[in-house]
Amino acid sequence: MFTRISMVIVTTLAFGPNVGLAQLHFEQPAVSLGELRGGPSYSHRFAFVNESNAIIEIIDVRLGCGCLQPVIDKRSIQPGEKGVLLMNLRTLGQAAGPRSWQAHVRYRCGSATHETALTVAATLRNEITVEPSIVALTVETTLRQEITITNHRPRPLRVTAVVASAAAIRVLGTTERNGVTKIAFEVSRDDLKTQRKEETLFIETDDPDYRQMQIPITLTRAERAEVRATPERVVVTGAGSQLVRLRSTVDKVVRIERADCDDSAIRCTWAAGPGDDATLRISMDPAKMTSATVTVRVHLASPAGNVMTIPVVLRRE
Repeated sequence: MFTRISMVIVTTLAFGPNVGLAQLHFEQPAVSLGELRGGPSYSHRFAFVNESNAIIEIIDVRLGCGCLQPVIDKRSIQPGEKGVLLMNLRTLGQAAGPRSWQAHVRYRCGSATHETALTVAATLRNEITVEPSIVALTVETTLRQEITITNHRPRPLRVTAVVASAAAIRVLGTTERNGVTKIAFEVSRDDLKTQRKEETLFIETDDPDYRQMQIPITLTRAERAEVRATPERVVVTGAGSQLVRLRSTVDKVVRIERADCDDSAIRCTWAAGPGDDATLRISMDPAKMTSATVTVRVHLASPAGNVMTIPVVLRRE
């Protein structure tokens, strides 16, 4: 979850004679927030006015960085109407020193569309670093992740609470040593009810300058394959061969109907076993080799209807 970010949008348009001078005017399209402590989120309010004699419609705000997030309460602005655009700036995980962030605002007046660049600048001073500051997990079974907070100041910082925005994120605990705090959490695929979800980990501390740090977490539920190949990628050298074991992930018997490859240098044989698994042998004739990479397609009789693809790297010697 991103903190709502204050953002500035400025646009100046020239239109046909019936529209007049179309201008969405911001008092300050480029702002400097001075020196900021890296980690917290900051907001800025940008006042604007429609100085044209036509309705202006804000179509889109393209962001140069995910650390910016605009809050647009109204996209249609009447002639002479005033308003405020709020832009939030997330500084956690960003490099120290002078920084600038850009956004491009597209808007329409009459039949013409225009775009204006807006800039937010600041100098960041990082006393606390958090790694990773943004997490993206593709979950097939259960994944564990650690967040590391490093305090570069002599003054101690203690994590007092860690709260996730979804029950699928289970906080396992925190450990602290020599100014480094580690927060462990895990996510199970079975707890994910949708294919993709945007969540947040809220880290509370006893430091008044860092009361709360927010870690955006993107969770994607991976589609679980019924059959898995080991190894998933095969390398065959010269006249040699490679065995591939096919194992069910849902406790089913695996049986191969046929296996083929478009490259005549490849020959596939297969057999049932061991147990409920199946075994595929991929071999090569170096004299017929025409490509360094090929794909073997395995059609399964059980589980019926499944077709697996196995990438194969070929080496002459």
